[in-house]
Amino acid sequence: MSIRIPNKGVFFIAVSQFGMAFSFHCILAFIPFYIVKVSTFGPQETMIWIGMIMGSSNVVASLTASFWGGLTSKFRPKLLFEQGMLFNGVLILLMGFTGNLYLLLLLRILQGAVGGVSTIGLVLISSLSSEERLHKDLSLFQNSITAGQLIGPLVGAYAASSFGYRAPFVLAFIIVSIFIIFCHRYVSDIPAQKRESALGGTFKKGIIFGWALGLTATIHLTFLPSVLPKILEGFQLVGDIALKSAGFIIMSYTVTSIVGNYLLSRLSSKIGLKKVITVACLSGTLFQVLLILGQGVLSFMVIRMIQMGFIAAVFPLMFSIFARDVGGRMIGFLNSSRFIGSAMGSFMATSVLAYSNLLTLYILIAGLTIFSLWAFLTSTKEI
Repeated sequence: MSIRIPNKGVFFIAVSQFGMAFSFHCILAFIPFYIVKVSTFGPQETMIWIGMIMGSSNVVASLTASFWGGLTSKFRPKLLFEQGMLFNGVLILLMGFTGNLYLLLLLRILQGAVGGVSTIGLVLISSLSSEERLHKDLSLFQNSITAGQLIGPLVGAYAASSFGYRAPFVLAFIIVSIFIIFCHRYVSDIPAQKRESALGGTFKKGIIFGWALGLTATIHLTFLPSVLPKILEGFQLVGDIALKSAGFIIMSYTVTSIVGNYLLSRLSSKIGLKKVITVACLSGTLFQVLLILGQGVLSFMVIRMIQMGFIAAVFPLMFSIFARDVGGRMIGFLNSSRFIGSAMGSFMATSVLAYSNLLTLYILIAGLTIFSLWAFLTSTKEI
């Protein structure tokens, strides 16, 4: 019974995160198209607006992730988790009722203020999981988020093209509400967590470069949607065809993210976490550069699918090295790498593409990945 209860709690935490990821990503695929439609600015300025609106939420979330983690030492994590989900849902709903870019940016910033709620999900999993299952449960958590990312864009793109741009926002709010109920009924409550303890110098350095590795891996995962309209335009796809193609491309490569994360998580039990992280990073980096060889939608999509199959496992594997030995604030710090990586992915992609080209963007991401992997492996030799 002691095993079943934590596993049941972990499962429904993952289910709740699926709902949050679905709600966010069902609007992700068409937001760049929506911004282009309502923008009163020129092409370059509009490209920058896309980057700011898509990335601003993650910038703010990165700053508040440690704060949310620290709150778990004062308040019950489950209650904080539910309240953060509810506020996120309300903000998503409000976004559907504005065509003003300034107001849309403000709502995204407010959303970022509570975006660190996933930190509490990680705190809950770290508490409810046994040590031998932790990396598998973190893989489940990541795959649930990825599944939401998989289904969300396709549903959102279809709803936007069939019922108008407001429909996906309303749908997202409904989905969040449903999964708050799942969380409330089935996730086991846990007491407020212990306060942070002092970390050794080697361990602290490992966490810092683990954070950097998580950031660069997330850039791989998130940079593409903000520049997909431009890439598809190069393949002579525009309008509703481009919108639906964007949803299908995102759906396809998130399938391989789920499969790759699952397989590499199982492989790590046999050959070790760091070896799998190394293989995943180097392979993902290689296919990142090879994206430039995609001369059509199909070839581009296949290369991206292979790349994501490797790189998606990096964050949960890195996180599982540290999770059981740190408190909520450090968990929040590590989790903040995902938010900053998401923000940097959008900002970097749109900024580089506004003034340079895709090859420059791909090489820049690849270089950051190689450096962060080297620093991480060097700093964790004794861990």
